[in-house]
Amino acid sequence: MSVHAFDMLCRAVEETDAGRTDIARRWLDKLRGLITPEKVGDDFLYLLYHDALARRLGTHQDERDNLYLCRFERPQIELFDLVAEHLPVVTLAGRIGGALLAGHLAGRETATLLSVGIGSGGQEAAVLAALASRGQAPGRLTVIGVDPAVGSLHQAERSIRDTGVPLDFHQVPRFAEQMTDEDWDLVRRAPRPLVMNAAFALHHLRDSASGADERNTFLAKLRDAEPDGVVLCEPDSDHHRVALPERFHNSWRHFHAVFRLIDALDVSADDRNAMKLFFRREVADIVGTADDEERYERHERAETWLARLREAGFRPMAAPAESVSEPIPPAFVRRDPDSVRIGFDGESLLAVIHAVPAHG
Repeated sequence: MSVHAFDMLCRAVEETDAGRTDIARRWLDKLRGLITPEKVGDDFLYLLYHDALARRLGTHQDERDNLYLCRFERPQIELFDLVAEHLPVVTLAGRIGGALLAGHLAGRETATLLSVGIGSGGQEAAVLAALASRGQAPGRLTVIGVDPAVGSLHQAERSIRDTGVPLDFHQVPRFAEQMTDEDWDLVRRAPRPLVMNAAFALHHLRDSASGADERNTFLAKLRDAEPDGVVLCEPDSDHHRVALPERFHNSWRHFHAVFRLIDALDVSADDRNAMKLFFRREVADIVGTADDEERYERHERAETWLARLREAGFRPMAAPAESVSEPIPPAFVRRDPDSVRIGFDGESLLAVIHAVPAHG
C-alpha cells in the first residue's frame, strides 16, 4: 500500500474530526479504490480502518468487504484462543505476569488473589496448576473474581477449582469501577497476603459522569486495602483522552506493528487473517465510535500507568530476572527498571508492571 493511500486515510480522519462528513466520505471512497485485502500486507489493516470510519459516518459498506471478512469470521472466543496460542507478545505477557503472581502465592499457608477482569480464569488456573505441580500451592486460596460476565465468573471458578488447590471463590459481577463499598470491605478483610492481577482489564475504566478519574480512584482504593503486590498487563499505546487524529495515529502505529508481527508468524494464511480480524472490534471502537463517552478500548502508555501507580502510593519494581521469559521470536522482551516491555521490531506493544506498596 502506498504512502498516498495512508495520506488519504489521514485526510478522512481529519475531515471526520472536523465534522466535514461529506469530504471524509469522498476520501474514504478514494481510499477504497486502492484496497485489495486479498493481498498480504497492509491492505487488511486499511480495510479495518476504512470499515470503522465508514460505519462512524453511516456510509454504505461494500459487499465485497463483508464477504471477504466473513471468510475469517469465527466466534470471538475462538479468535481470542487463536491469538493467545500463536501471538508471542500475548504468550509472553501471560508467562511473565503468571511468574510474578506465583512469587506472591508460592508456599503460603493462606493468600488472596484479587483478579480484575478474570474472564474464564485461564491465567490464574495455569499459575496454580504450575505451583501445585511443584508442591508450592497455597494451603488455602481466596479468589475474588471481578468481571461483569456472570458466565465467565462461573467458568473461572470451575477452572480454578480443577487445579485442586483448596479454594474460597467470591464472585463480583461488576465492572471494576462499579465495585461497591461491600466489595472493597471483602477485599480488605480477605486473608493475607493479597495480590491483585489485572490483565488487559483496567484500560476499560472510563471517567465517571462527573469527570472523576476512575482509574486513579480504583488504584487509591486498592492501596487502602494494603495489598502485598500488584501485577498489571496493558497495551502500550494511548487511546484514552486524546482527540481522534492523535488517537488514530497512535492506534495505527500499534496495530501496524501487531499486524507485521502476525505476518511474520509461521501459521496458515487463514489463521493470520483470522488473528487480524480479532482486532477489528478494537479498531472499530478506537476510531469508529462517534460518541466519545461510549468508547471502551481506552489504552494508555506504560509511563502513564506507572505514574498512576506512584501517585496512588505504589512503587513499581524491576521484575526478578527469573520471572522474565526468554523472547519468542520474532517478538522481543525488554526488562526495564520499572516494567517489562514486550514488542516487535522496536515497537513496545505490551507492558507488564509489577508494583508493591511504597512506604515512607
